[in-house]
Order: sequence, then C-alpha cells, then structure tokens
Amino acid sequence: MTTPNADLSTDVFVVGSGPAGASAALFLSTYGVEVVVASKYGNTANTPRAHITNQRTIETMRDMGIEDQVMAEAVPHHMIGETVFCTSVAGEEFGRVRSWGTGPDREGEYIATSPTLNCDIPQTLFEPVLVRNAMARGAVFRWKTEYVSHTQDAEGVSTVVRDRMTGHEYTVRSRYLIGADGGRSQIAADLGLPMEGQMGVGGSMNIVCEMDLREWCENRPSSLYWVLQPGANTGGIGLGLVRMVRPWNEWLVTWGYDINQPPPEMDDQKAEDIVRNLIGVPDLDIKVTDWSLWTVNDLYARENMVGRVLCVGDAVHRHPPGNGLGSNTSIQDSYNLAWKLAMILRGQAGEGLAATYNDERVPVGRQIVRRANQSIADFDHVLDALGIDPADDDATMRAAMDRRKEASAEGERRRQALRDALELKNYEFNALGVEFGQRYESA
Repeated sequence: MTTPNADLSTDVFVVGSGPAGASAALFLSTYGVEVVVASKYGNTANTPRAHITNQRTIETMRDMGIEDQVMAEAVPHHMIGETVFCTSVAGEEFGRVRSWGTGPDREGEYIATSPTLNCDIPQTLFEPVLVRNAMARGAVFRWKTEYVSHTQDAEGVSTVVRDRMTGHEYTVRSRYLIGADGGRSQIAADLGLPMEGQMGVGGSMNIVCEMDLREWCENRPSSLYWVLQPGANTGGIGLGLVRMVRPWNEWLVTWGYDINQPPPEMDDQKAEDIVRNLIGVPDLDIKVTDWSLWTVNDLYARENMVGRVLCVGDAVHRHPPGNGLGSNTSIQDSYNLAWKLAMILRGQAGEGLAATYNDERVPVGRQIVRRANQSIADFDHVLDALGIDPADDDATMRAAMDRRKEASAEGERRRQALRDALELKNYEFNALGVEFGQRYESA
C-alpha cells in the first residue's frame, strides 16, 4: 500500500472505542491484522449504558478466548431473570416477566441454542476488557484523538485526525477505515449513507446513582424494575426504569421528557428527586454520580459502506435500549466484518468479500431498530389493560389500577388484559429469535 503524505500507516484504522470499535480492534488484532484505534475521549465509558449481553456476543468472546474474563465481571444469568412492574421499587408490584431465558418454560431453548449463557455486564466494565485484550494483541489506541475528514482511492483511505490535547492534525493512511463513531457518526454523514427513519422521536434521561436497596430487592431480585407513575410514558422508553448496575447499591434510573418542549433544566437535586420518587422511599440516602439527557431514535442505514470505508454499530443503527440489542448488535457487526478484512489483507480472499458485510448486516440493523422501537410501543398495552390515560394524575391512576382487584367481571377482564399485555413483553425480554434468527448466504 502506498502512503501518500501520511504521518502514520496501518492496515485498518478504527474511529471510535465503544463496544463496536473496541471489539473490532480485538477481533482484528487476534487475527494478526495491524490496527490503530482513535478515540476522541481520554478513557473508556464512564457510565454503565449498555448491559444485557446476549449469548451470541458471549460466543464471540469465547472465540477470542476471553469469555472467562467477561463473566468474571458480569452479574450471571441466574441473577437477572426477574423483570418487575410496579408503582415504585418499594411499592406495589402488579406484574413480572421471567426474562432472558431464565424461566422454566424458556430456559431449555436458551441452553439448547448455545454453549454460552447471557449475562449483565455494564459498559463501564465490558469496554476495559475489550481494550485491554486488544492492546495485548497488538492494537494501538490513540486517546483524545478526533476524526476530522477522510478521502479514499483505489488502494486505501487517508484519514485526517486531530490531537485534542495539542490541536495538531495529522494523516493516517490505511487499507480500510471503520467508522465506529456512534449515533452522531460524522463518518456516516461524510459518506452520505442513506438513512431510513427519524432521530429524536422521544426525550429521555439517565441518572446514575448509589443507594442501598437491599431491603426492597433481596427478596425479589431483578435487573429491571419498570415503574408506572404519572408521566412515565412521556418520551423515554415506555415506563420509568430503575436498573440494577451492581446488586444492590449501584443503579441507573431512566425517565422521559417531552422532546417537543425545551429540555428539562437538570441538576443533582432534581435528579435525586426523580430517583426518590421512583424508589418510593422519601428518606432514602441517594448519591447521584452522573446524569445525562439523550434522545430515543428510530433510524437505520440502508447501506453501511462506501468503498473502503465501513460503518459499524450505532453509526448505522440508532434505537432505544429495548431488547438489549444495542451493544450486542454493534459487537456482532464488528465480528462479521473483521474476519472478512483479515482474509482480504492476508490475500486469502478478493476485495469483493467486504461487500458481503453490507449485504448481511444491513437487514439485521433494520430488524433490531424496528424491534427495539416496537418494544417501547408495547408498553401501551400495559396502560390500556389497567385503564390508564397517560395524562392521569396520581390519584386517578391509582384508582384505575385498583379496579383490577375488584371481584367483578370488569375486574377479571382487566386482570386478563394485564396478563396478556405482560405476555406480549416476552417479545422484548425473551427474544431469542431476534438475537439468533440471522442466516447469511452471501459470504
């Protein structure tokens, strides 16, 4: 490969060090490919965004020889199986779904499908495992280095990056460029990738906090507590969510806001008030460590590559966290792409093999974006079953919920409707088909 005016050359240059980029570096370096990663940040993820890690992803980690390292950091399969629906974590529970293949009616399917089991590993712990092993196998990470622009020709890609500490710009020459630069991907924008759908269909916030919930959780352990309160389905991800990060003292709380209004003015005290309301314990000691606003998206790329530049992860499929598909699909994008680039670079396959990445992964991106957004919409069935209008105040909402307890035909109708609505949530919490139902013929 020629290196016209390049300050640095490598086989593959990856922009982005999240699950997609870090895993791409791991896969490529394991295959003996020279790879450099640029991250505009100075560290791996500092908030535990992604967490549910499905069996297919664990299979890729087993293939890399690091399954044991991942599982050592994870909350195991048997501890993540209860998804609780309640009025607050300390309040009334009105339903639950055995999730992620832990129920006796589904676990056999999961065990028969894969030699691995799913788990819950927050992004803050997973990314360091990926980066550490990629570096041990030869990958080079350049932190605080941001993408500026790129050009490509018949032999490779010239990418201009900027050192954020010095402001110095320099050029990296590579045979291939991987855009793993997230949901606001500049590389995807520069390529002009055709997109389908819409960004910003809802407003949401994450609040990371420390609080001791053993008193309310040890007797009914869950990784996800879905909370129904006034305003719970405004924006957001269907209902309020209290998510276990580490049992039972590290948590991530999600709440929505109306994206058609100005973003809420937040500070630590307001974040603490939201958390306390969802927990339902007025005097609970809460330490907010981080909060952030984000948007619910419904968008995927109809093409994910142009020539020698290929995009992976959130750059080409942007969706809410329903079904736990985000980081899993991102890592599986990189797994699909890495072996193909390795074979091309070793001279074992023609350059046309790279095009099969587009053929195989675009349909997957489309499927998971639709599925994740449908999972949000399916929460409406829970509200309908309980006879709740999203505009109801607290007293009206609780009165409507109490009607399901009546010893009457109407009470039984509501109870059955609620059972049916929760059964429908299996498409989110036991979605083995969307996790494994992918067959490739092009490669």
